[in-house]
Amino acid sequence: MGTMNNRSRLLQQGIPGTGNILYWMSREQRVASNPALFFASYMAKEYGKQLEVLFVIDDNYPNANLRSFSFMIEGLQEVKLLLESLNIPFHIRIGTIPNEVISHINLHQNSIIVTDFNPLRHDVSWKKELLHSVSIPIYEVDGRNIVPCWISSDKQEYSARTIRPKITRLLYDYLHPLPAVESLKQEQTFASESVDWEGILDSLNIDKSITPINKTAGGKAAQKVLNQFIEERIRNYAIERNNTKTNGCSELSPYLHFGQISALEVALKVIKECPDDDNRKAFLEQLIIRRELAENFCYYNPNYDSFEGFPSWAKKSLLEHQSDIREYLYSRAEFEQAQTHDSLWNEAQSTLVKSGTMHNYLRMYWGKKILEWSATAEEAMQTAVYLNDKYQLDGRDPNGYTGCAWCIGGLHDRPWFNHSIFGNVRYMGSKKISSQNRK
Repeated sequence: MGTMNNRSRLLQQGIPGTGNILYWMSREQRVASNPALFFASYMAKEYGKQLEVLFVIDDNYPNANLRSFSFMIEGLQEVKLLLESLNIPFHIRIGTIPNEVISHINLHQNSIIVTDFNPLRHDVSWKKELLHSVSIPIYEVDGRNIVPCWISSDKQEYSARTIRPKITRLLYDYLHPLPAVESLKQEQTFASESVDWEGILDSLNIDKSITPINKTAGGKAAQKVLNQFIEERIRNYAIERNNTKTNGCSELSPYLHFGQISALEVALKVIKECPDDDNRKAFLEQLIIRRELAENFCYYNPNYDSFEGFPSWAKKSLLEHQSDIREYLYSRAEFEQAQTHDSLWNEAQSTLVKSGTMHNYLRMYWGKKILEWSATAEEAMQTAVYLNDKYQLDGRDPNGYTGCAWCIGGLHDRPWFNHSIFGNVRYMGSKKISSQNRK
C-alpha cells in the first residue's frame, strides 16, 4: 500500500456489513491515479468482497448550473466506461446527497465505505450525516493533494512561506505514481445500469441560463491539454503566466477541479518531461504549494468564503476604512452585467459570463476592484464569491475561495502601505496589468 496508509484515514470504526465494498465517488471523478478507487479495490481483495462505485448527482448542489453539470456529466460518461472495462459496476443516482448514499448502503448492506476528501462545508456536513446514519467502517482518502491535507499541517497556515517547507519536506514521500487499478475478477451481484445522460441533464432542476462552454471534458481531454501545455507553453511559463494578452497558463484548472486529472499525475509528467528550470519551478509552485495552501485554508477555517475568514489585521484595517468615500459604487446586478465605468473590468466579467473562465492574473484585478467599488468588504466578498461560483467552470473550489479572500481580505499576504478603502490590504490598479503585459 505504500503511502496509501497516510492518504487514507478511518472516520468510523464500525462493524462491516455483509455486502460489497462501496466507493462513494464525489470529488475525484476519474479512474487513473485515483487513490480512493485504488484503496477501495485493495480493500475488496483483502476482505474477499466485490467492489462497486456510486456517484450521486444532486441538483441541490451549491450553485448547480448547466455549465458545470454538463462538463461533469460528460466526464462521468468516460468514468463509467473505464470502470466497466475493469469489471467494476458504476451506479448513478439522482437525488439528495447524502440520502441517496445512505439508501444505497441500507439496501445493499455494503460492508465498508471509501470516499473522497473535501474540506468544503457541504461535504463535511454530508459526512457527518453519513456517520450518524450508518454503522459500518468509513474511510476517507485525499486524492486531491499530493501531500494529504491533514498530514502537511495541523493548523491554518499564514502563507505560502509557512506551508512550503512543510510540504517540501514530505513531498518526495508522496511524489510517486499510484498503482493502476486492476480488472477485478468478481461475480457481480448486480451490474451497472444503462444511463440516459442527456435525459439526466434535462431532468435536473438547475440554472440552465448558464450555458455550457466549448471545452471537451474528461480524463482523455485533460491529458491532451496537459500535453499541449508541456509541448507549447511551459517553456515560457515563468514570464508569460501573468501576461493577460497571451495564453501562458496550463488551462488545467477545470479538469483539476472536477478531479478528471490528478495533481499528482500532472506533477510527475512535468517533472519527467520538462527541464528543471524556473518555468518548471514556477508551475509546480502553483500546482502544489498554492493549491494545497488553499485546501489548508478551507480545511482549517470554516469561514473561508466570508469576511470573518480574513486575517485579523485585514479585518481591523478594512473596518477602519469602511466609511471611506467610494468614487464608484455598484450593485451586485451591475457587477454581474458588467456595467461599470472600467472597460478592462467589464471585459473580464463579460468573458467570465460567456466562457466560464478568466485569466488568473486578471482575476486578481477583478477581485480588487469589486472591493474598491463595494460599500463594505463583507459585501465585496459576497459578490466575488457569488460571481465566481456562478460562472467559473472551476468555481465552488478552495482555490476560488482563497483567491477571493486574497483579493479582498489580504489572506496569505502581508500588511501593505495604508490606502483608502483597502487599508493595509494590497491595492492593485490597471497599470499593474499593463506592466505585466509588457514583460
